[in-house]
Amino acid sequence: MKNVCKPFGSGSVQNLNAGTGKLVTAPLAPELVSVATAFADLQEARHQADYDLSEVLTRVDVLQKIALARQAFADWRAIKGTPNAAVFLAALLLQRHWSQG
Repeated sequence: MKNVCKPFGSGSVQNLNAGTGKLVTAPLAPELVSVATAFADLQEARHQADYDLSEVLTRVDVLQKIALARQAFADWRAIKGTPNAAVFLAALLLQRHWSQG
């Protein structure tokens, strides 16, 4: 999923997997870019919190992550019915198969 989110988070269709890039329409909505970026950032933060025992989480850090998640949900509500959002969801599940012949 992170491998899908990072290119979507760049905001550029040119950075997408070739198979995925054929299915999206430029430009990517800022809300979709926000959702993809937040997903990758929050996944990385979760891994760090779970596995890096030296990581110290402050209240401010946690509140910022919560705000990021809330914004991502709000952005998703704004774009969830768009064709590019449908491609994004499908890519999360299937992208690794699209480039295989």
